[in-house]
This record gives sequence, structure tokens and C-alpha cells, in this order.
Amino acid sequence: MGEPPGRTGRRDAGGTAPAVEDRWTQLPPELLPLICKKLPDSGDFVRFRTVCSAWRDAAPLSDDPPQLPWVVERRGSAFQARAHFRFYSPSSGRTYGVRGYGGRSWLVMGGACQEHLVTTVDLSTTALYNPLTGERLALPSAPYPQWRHGVVQVVADGRRGGGAPLVVNASTRTGHFGYCRQGDTKWNLVDGRQDMGHRAYHGGRFYVNTNAQETLVIDASTGAVESVLPPPPRSADAGAGVSCGDYLVESRGKLIRAVLFPRDGVVASSAEDYYLNVYQLQEDGKAAVAWAKVESVGDSVLFFDKHGHGFSLEPNGAAELKRDCVYFMHEKRTWLDAGEYRFLCRYNMEIGEVDRVVSLPDTFGDTWVVPGLCPSE
Repeated sequence: MGEPPGRTGRRDAGGTAPAVEDRWTQLPPELLPLICKKLPDSGDFVRFRTVCSAWRDAAPLSDDPPQLPWVVERRGSAFQARAHFRFYSPSSGRTYGVRGYGGRSWLVMGGACQEHLVTTVDLSTTALYNPLTGERLALPSAPYPQWRHGVVQVVADGRRGGGAPLVVNASTRTGHFGYCRQGDTKWNLVDGRQDMGHRAYHGGRFYVNTNAQETLVIDASTGAVESVLPPPPRSADAGAGVSCGDYLVESRGKLIRAVLFPRDGVVASSAEDYYLNVYQLQEDGKAAVAWAKVESVGDSVLFFDKHGHGFSLEPNGAAELKRDCVYFMHEKRTWLDAGEYRFLCRYNMEIGEVDRVVSLPDTFGDTWVVPGLCPSE
């Protein structure tokens, strides 16, 4: 029989036992960074770094591989608090589980996140939590907790967002929202209107879409409404169709608005049955003026979750982060078995249609998190 993997046929001087030679640790150092860049997600990156000190030195935490965001496990009920949570990696097709950091039970508050999740321990303590590093950043108690009617968006996070993380907690009932940064003792509440919908942070202001498709421009330091932008021009292909998603996201220093429509104008019959109208905010100096339709998002990859929150990543072909594309969730309900099935859809702006659909495991699909291994500064 041949020698087991990782061992050679040589024996020591006494001829009694085979000498162990770890072939993997003997790879040429110049090959290690090349291998590291081919890893599909952060789970494999962490394993790569545990092989030996040479591999760990070749893979600094700042060089974690680009990848599709991980899909966060959703809960059937807001009261389904657990001592752990799970993610699904579309890049590798694997599911990862991480235990909580204390308490008898805790909730992941729904909403798009970047490197951190917003968690609530024992329905009382709220914190930003990085599931890969274990880093915790304390927050004031959320004004609109998930078990009532709250969703959360991390709009500026660590090394990708710059500065202290900025967190938004919104009410799904009233449309009001609050925001705070790490170190704040309370949330700043914006509650002047009850028709506020999806929102984004850009240039020191919050931009909030209303039920009438207008956009409120709100000063983040005072909470005052500075101006109201008219609805974006409706394209001819939209017809009389009703939108099924109206999203805002900052991308490469620009504010982007994406409006999702079913192709038949009523309801999307499949994950491919969508089209997008995309707009960019036109600004005169520091003042917002209007929305202008664009045919491309350029060198950006946009992501939007079920709650209308989103973020932008840099394109990377090896990680399937295709430039000029928009990712969103499609949900299919079946009355026969009362089930919900969710799909990850990629809309290609160049060809004007969904060009890739990934079926998600049954319990996943509300929102995402971008895995990150570097601690916040």
C-alpha cells in the first residue's frame, strides 16, 4: 500500500518509523497568496490561516477574499430568539453557524448589515456584533426593537464605511426612524412624518422615499427636512405598473435609486420576471436637485434586501461580483403547502434582465452581511 497523504516513504536513521513531512507547509511562499485569492469565502480563508504560521503570514486579515455577501438566516417569528445564528454563503454553497456572545437568547435584528450584525441579547442589550471576529460594539437600547416592529440598517461600518459605524433603526408601522453611532448614549429620532419608507445616508444627510415616491432630504445633525425632491421621471416601459421595490443606496460617492417592477405590471411570476429603472441623484454643489435616469451603475455591484436596505461593493470576476449588476431577493409563496421559497437574483444592467438566479435554503433570505475579519478602527 502507498503512504498516507502528508507522509513520505523515508524512515529515520534507525529504520523504525516513517518521518513525517507536512507537504502542504513546504509549498513555495510565492504560491500562497495566489492560492489565497482563489478561496471562495471567509470560512475557507479562516481555515487557510490555521494551517501553519507560514500560511497565516501569507494571508493577512486585510486581504480576506472578495465574495458575495452571506445571506442571514431569517426567523419564522420575531420571538424565535436562539443562542446561535446561521449564514448561507452563495459563493461556496456552504452554511455556517456561529454561537452568540452571552445571555440565554438573542435576536439578529432584521436589516442589511455590512461587517456587523445588530443583535439584542435577552431582549434587553443591543450591540453591533461581528460574527467572525467576536467584536462587540455597545449601542443604546433600540427604540423600535425587532420583536415589536423594528428593522435595522448599518449604513457606515468600520473600514468600508469609514469612521464609527452609523446605525439606523426604523419602525415598520409608523415609518419613523432613529440613528446613532458607536459611543452615543441615545438614539436621535426622526418622527415628523408617517409616510417615510426606504432610506439611505449620503453626505451628512438622510434621503428617505415617501409613499408618494417623493424623497425627503433630512439633515442628519438636526433631523430637519431641508427639501423634498419630486418623484423620478417614469420611463415608458414602466407603463401603469406598480413597483414592488424602491431602493436607495450610496455607491462610489453617488446616491443611487433603483425601482423594481414586475414585467407584466402586476406581479412577478418567476425570479426572472423583473426589470429595474435606475436613477442617480443630481446635485448642485451640496444641494440635491432631482433624480436623473441612468442606464448603468458602472463599476459597482449593488445589493438590496427584503427591507429595502442596501450597500455597494467593488466588482470582482473571480468572486462573481459582476460589474454593472444589482442583486435582490425574490420570494415565492405557495398556497398548497403554505411555504415560502426565496431566490437570489442578479439583474444585469447591460442586457436589462435577470441573468442569474440562485435558490436559497428554506430558512434564509431576508437580508445579508458582508463578512469582515478586520476590527473596526
